[in-house]
Amino acid sequence: MKFKPSQAAEQFIEDVHQRVGARNKAVLGRSALMMALGTGIPDQFKSSDSLGADLNDETVLGDDGLREVVRTALNFRSGKTLEETGYRQEFKRAFDFGCLRMKELWEDAGRDQSKFVAELLKLGGDGIDVPPGARSSSGAFTRSVVDTAVELRLLEDEEPWVINDTEKSSNSLMVVSGQPGCGKSQLALDLLAQMSRQGVRFLFFDLKGELEDPGNDAQKAANRKKFFDLTGAQYVRLIDSPLPVNPLYSGKTGPETANIASRIASVVRAFGPQMGPNQESAIRDAYQQLDKPDFPSLVRELESNGQEGVAVSVLKKLVDLNIFATSATALPFEDWIKRSIIIDLKALDNDTRVLVVAFILNFFIERLNKNLAVKNGNQPLQMVLFVDEAHNILPKDGKAKLLEKLAREGRSWGFPLWLASQDADKFVSSGVDFAELASAGIYFSPQTLSAKEQKQILGTLITKPLEKGKAVLRIGGKTISGETRQFWRDQGQ
Repeated sequence: MKFKPSQAAEQFIEDVHQRVGARNKAVLGRSALMMALGTGIPDQFKSSDSLGADLNDETVLGDDGLREVVRTALNFRSGKTLEETGYRQEFKRAFDFGCLRMKELWEDAGRDQSKFVAELLKLGGDGIDVPPGARSSSGAFTRSVVDTAVELRLLEDEEPWVINDTEKSSNSLMVVSGQPGCGKSQLALDLLAQMSRQGVRFLFFDLKGELEDPGNDAQKAANRKKFFDLTGAQYVRLIDSPLPVNPLYSGKTGPETANIASRIASVVRAFGPQMGPNQESAIRDAYQQLDKPDFPSLVRELESNGQEGVAVSVLKKLVDLNIFATSATALPFEDWIKRSIIIDLKALDNDTRVLVVAFILNFFIERLNKNLAVKNGNQPLQMVLFVDEAHNILPKDGKAKLLEKLAREGRSWGFPLWLASQDADKFVSSGVDFAELASAGIYFSPQTLSAKEQKQILGTLITKPLEKGKAVLRIGGKTISGETRQFWRDQGQ
C-alpha cells in the first residue's frame, strides 16, 4: 500500500535518521509510527499535507509480520474494521503524527543524539504498571496508581511520614519555607527522588530554574544528572520547548460548554494582570463560540469580536511564546502525565508563569477529579503536584481558589499538593491558612517570623537561628527540629 507522508514528516526523517544512528530511514519512520500507536492520536489531528514522496507501508514496517499487527491496532484505535482506503488514511495520519511527536522529542533533547534515544526508551515504558522491586537500571519506575503506603523521610533522625495514610495524614498537603541557601531546594529534590523510588510520579512547577543546566558547575551538573537518572523525569524549559497539551476544552452540550467558559474566564481574570469583569465577560463569550478551543482560536475569536485590550494581550502572549499545543496537535492530558515532569518556568515573566501554572492546575481540578477508593487504609496516589514559589498563585480576593481546592480534595483524586515559598507567613496571608491545613510543614527560616507568627505556624518559639540544612517540622500536632534530608548527600535513599 502506497501513501504520501506530509512534507514535514519526510523532512524530519531525512534530516535526523543518520544523526541518531538509525540503520536507515525506515527504522526511524517505524519508530514514529509505533510511538503514535502506543500513545494514541488526538481525534482532532489532521495531516498538514501530502507533499512527501510516495512510501509503501511494507517499506516502513519491513518483513517482520508487523503489517497485520499495525492494521489490527489501527482498527482498534478507529473502533471499526478499516477498508483499504480507510487503512491508508489512518496509516498516514499515524505516521505523520508520530513524526511530529518525535520531532518534538528531538527538539526537547536539544538535538542531542544520546538524550533523544534516552527519551525514546523512557517513552516506551510509559504507563506500564511495574511492581515494587522491578526498577529500571536507573532505579526509577512509575506506576499509574500506587495504593501501598508511601513513606518519606523528612528529618534524618525521625520516623518517616506516610503521606497517604488516611488515619494519620488528613490531606497529604505539605508546605515548605525557607530563605535562599538554607537547604530547601535540596530537601525538595530528595523528597521527589524518594517518591520516585516508590513508583509515585510528580509534576514540579520550577519557577526559579532549580533544575536548569548549571553550565560549568561540575558538582551541580553531577547532582542534576543523578536526579534525572533516579527519577526518569522529563524536563521542559518553557520558551525553549512547548508543553504538548492543551488545557482548554469544550463540553458535550451548550450549557456544559458555557459553564466551562465561565470557569476558564474566571481563571484568566484571577491570575492575569489588570483584568476586570468586562474582560472576563469578553473571554467567556468568545470561548463559547469555539468548537475546538485552544489559545490561538480563542485569541482570534476575541479579535474578531473587536477586543483589543488586556484580554487579548494576556492570552496572545501564551500563543506568541508557544506555551501550549493546539487542539490538533495536543496529546491527551492523561497520556502526558504518565511520567514525572519538571516544568522550568524561569524564563517567563512572573504574570505568565502564574497563568501557565493556573491553567494546568485548573485542568487537574476540572478533568481528573475522580475519587479513588481507599485501600487498606492508604489513599491511592497518581501524581504529587509540587508548586515552587507558591505565594504567587495563592488565592486572590476569593477568586479561582485552585490551590485551596487541591489542598483539600486533591489527595482523594490521587493528586496531593505540596507548596514551597521563601516566607512561611505567605501561607497564612491569603484568606486560607495553608500552614494550619497542612499535614506536614517544614520551616527552615523561623527567624523571619514574629513571635506571634511562630506560635501560630510552628506551635512554639524558636529563639536561635538554625544551621544550614536544619529545619522545624510541624507534623501531627508536634513540633520537631532537626537535620533535613538533602539530595546532594542522601539522593533519595
